[in-house]
Amino acid sequence: MFTKRSVATVIILTIVTCGFYSLYWYWSAMKELYAAGGQSIGNLDPVVQFILLFVYVGSVFFGINANNNLNAVKAQRGIQPADNQVLYIILSLICPIILIAMVQDEMNKLA
Repeated sequence: MFTKRSVATVIILTIVTCGFYSLYWYWSAMKELYAAGGQSIGNLDPVVQFILLFVYVGSVFFGINANNNLNAVKAQRGIQPADNQVLYIILSLICPIILIAMVQDEMNKLA
C-alpha cells in the first residue's frame, strides 16, 4: 500500500537535490495516497495535483488530500482518524519540507 521511506532520508535528499527529490516524493505520495484512500478534492487526479505544485497552490491541495486519504485509510483499518487539515495547509504555505516529513511519517505508520 504505502512505501516505507526514512523521513530523515527524504529530508536530506530534498535539501541535497535542491528540491528535485521532493517533486519525485510528491508524485509517489500522491499516487499512493489516492490509490489507498480514493479521496480527492474536486476530483483532481494525481497528475493535475502534480501540475498544480508548480503554481504554489498544489501543495495546499496536496495537504488537504493527504489528510483526507490518510483518514480514509485509518477509518478502513479501524484507527481513530486525526484531523490535521489546518496544520497541513499552514505547513504547505510556510514550510513544505515539514509537511513532507509529517505525511511520510503517517504513511510509514500505516505501511
